[in-house]
Amino acid sequence: MAEIEAFDPEAFAAYKAQTVGAQAAPIEAFDPDAYAAFKVQQARPAPEPSQAQQIAAAKAAAAAPYVEGGLPDMPSSEDLRKQGAGVPTGLYAAASSAMDSIPVVGPMMTGASDRVAAGIRSYRDGTTYSDELKRIQDYDAGAKAAHPVASTVGGVAGGVIGTAPMIMAAPALFGAGEAALPARLLASTVSGGALGSADAAVRSGGDLGETRRGGFTGAALGLGAPLLGAGVGAGVRKAGEFAAERLAPTAGFGSAAAGKLADDVAASGGADIVRARLADLGQPAMLMDASPSFVGRAQGLAVEPATRTAIVNPLETRATGANARIRGDVDQALGPAVEPATVRAARQQSYDQVVPPLYREATGQPVQVDTSNVLGMVRDLRSQEKGPAADALDRAWALLHQDGDVPGVGRAMIPDRRPEALHNAKEALDAAMAQAQGQMGSAAASTVNRLGQVRGALNDALETQVPGYRDANRTAQQYFAGRDAFEQGQTLLNGGRDAVRPGQLAADTAAMSPMEQFMQRTGLRAEIDRHLGTQLNDRIALRRDLMGEGDYNRARMATVFGDEPTQRLANAVDREAAFDRTYNDVVRGSQTAQRAAAARDIAPREVSAGSTDVLPGLATILGGADAGASALATKAGMGGLKLAASAAGRQADLARNEQLARAVTMQGGDALDALLAAIERRGAMMRQVGAYGDAARVGAQAGAISQNDRARGYLPRTLPALPFTGR
Repeated sequence: MAEIEAFDPEAFAAYKAQTVGAQAAPIEAFDPDAYAAFKVQQARPAPEPSQAQQIAAAKAAAAAPYVEGGLPDMPSSEDLRKQGAGVPTGLYAAASSAMDSIPVVGPMMTGASDRVAAGIRSYRDGTTYSDELKRIQDYDAGAKAAHPVASTVGGVAGGVIGTAPMIMAAPALFGAGEAALPARLLASTVSGGALGSADAAVRSGGDLGETRRGGFTGAALGLGAPLLGAGVGAGVRKAGEFAAERLAPTAGFGSAAAGKLADDVAASGGADIVRARLADLGQPAMLMDASPSFVGRAQGLAVEPATRTAIVNPLETRATGANARIRGDVDQALGPAVEPATVRAARQQSYDQVVPPLYREATGQPVQVDTSNVLGMVRDLRSQEKGPAADALDRAWALLHQDGDVPGVGRAMIPDRRPEALHNAKEALDAAMAQAQGQMGSAAASTVNRLGQVRGALNDALETQVPGYRDANRTAQQYFAGRDAFEQGQTLLNGGRDAVRPGQLAADTAAMSPMEQFMQRTGLRAEIDRHLGTQLNDRIALRRDLMGEGDYNRARMATVFGDEPTQRLANAVDREAAFDRTYNDVVRGSQTAQRAAAARDIAPREVSAGSTDVLPGLATILGGADAGASALATKAGMGGLKLAASAAGRQADLARNEQLARAVTMQGGDALDALLAAIERRGAMMRQVGAYGDAARVGAQAGAISQNDRARGYLPRTLPALPFTGR
């Protein structure tokens, strides 16, 4: 016998209500035909829900209030975790929302990943693709509903991750550039609207209404995004700076003083530039010499009575030692100086001790010198010349003769053959030539020329015929060359058209003997000492005299002394000139505008209890004497607190200024190196804070623009009609 199926009256009643659209008929009014149709309906398989129905069901489940243990008819978190292959549902919800919230491409990526996963699971498990896709979508909706916080955080993070690269790639397009605020707001509004429209179009399948709503929402978010980003970025930067100022190393200085010094180092180009400048100046350079920024800081401190002595005294002490430092540096670089007169006297004494005895020894020999060639030359030259040159040749003729006995004639002028007499005649010719050289005109030049010819011929005769005379000549010539080199050295700092060109000096110096080079160096050193004596207190003039307007003096000194000593001399002069500038700027009150600005920057705050007001009087009028006394006591208490806070602030400012004065007067050494290293580390921390602030600004702006899909749900489906547009 066939099994009798149990009758379910509630199911049948529900079926009748659905088919007729009214309350089901009572069971007593049983309709066999309706019941047969009901059984046919039960025998049919349940229809596959459409995609729209699935989306609607998922949204309804997400919108339903969450109840511990899961939504009604929804798997528990443990079931979801097992269904998701062991992945925690909270993590899955965050990751899924992050991917789906990426503007425009997020829904495409989510749909593609769901379909790929459904295909893989269908192939692996032998199930239908539609069943697996529904199971994945149900799991996704259930996980997000079970973990709304994780889903929201993931959605915001995904929006930021998807939008921030676009802002960084085209900051001007999204209003994150350097333009003025109105221009940035306009750009962000336009780009936000365009991005919102595109995102809404993708998520709604091209629905025009949703696309318009997405554009309006995106434009509104874009309008506020730059302001939000700027506020968040500034907040992060301020918080980071507050922490960095207290955590950064300060090398024994307070954070306030270290902050001021860090600003000065940054304005100077960085700690490496400061170190290089101090190294170039050498000791006793102070930190204030490193750059105009530190000079300005010292100027401001010199204005304040509490720190003026700490600034001025070290500068005064350094200034008093300037002359000794320069002379010491010059002596160390170029060697000690000597007086020109002392050099000349010593050379003359040496000459007198060496050269005349050599000539006496050579010319004292019993030798007869044949001067016929010399006399023949004088005769020929005399026949050609007139005037002063002829007279000079007549005197030369007489110098070469003596009064003697001539057989058959008696006393007559005969050629002088004595070596000593002819040597004296040569010296007389030298004197005559020197006298003619001091005269002007062609006649004097002709005289010098003719006498030079005679003198050369006579010297040749003596050197060839008198033993030892050539050696005496060479010894004398060395003395004369040294004398000339010394005199030339004293002219090498001269300017004008007659100044020795560096190239010519280099060639002349290369051809000199070591003794001549030494004498030239001695002469130039004496000239440098003369400039030191006349311009030592005016370092600018001293530098001009020694270094010159161009490179000539430096090049000539490099030829004579060498490159390294010349550079040391230049460094010493430049160093003291820089020290003088610092002294004048800080102590003598120059650069008034910079001094005033620096003074304002570090001025200690005034001690004040705050301004008076009329509250005690009003309280007395309105509430009587007791109310007035109470208000007055309250005011006095508040004033005392303000006074204490103001006094404490002033003491902090004074302590900061004392530290700044100690810093800017520091000289090179371990303490200054530690300070600069600490400032470098502080600067690195501040740059990192700035980077964090910029990242927060971009992230906040990206987060605002990317939340179009969430914000769109809070807008009405249709915009309300304006009053004046209705009928």
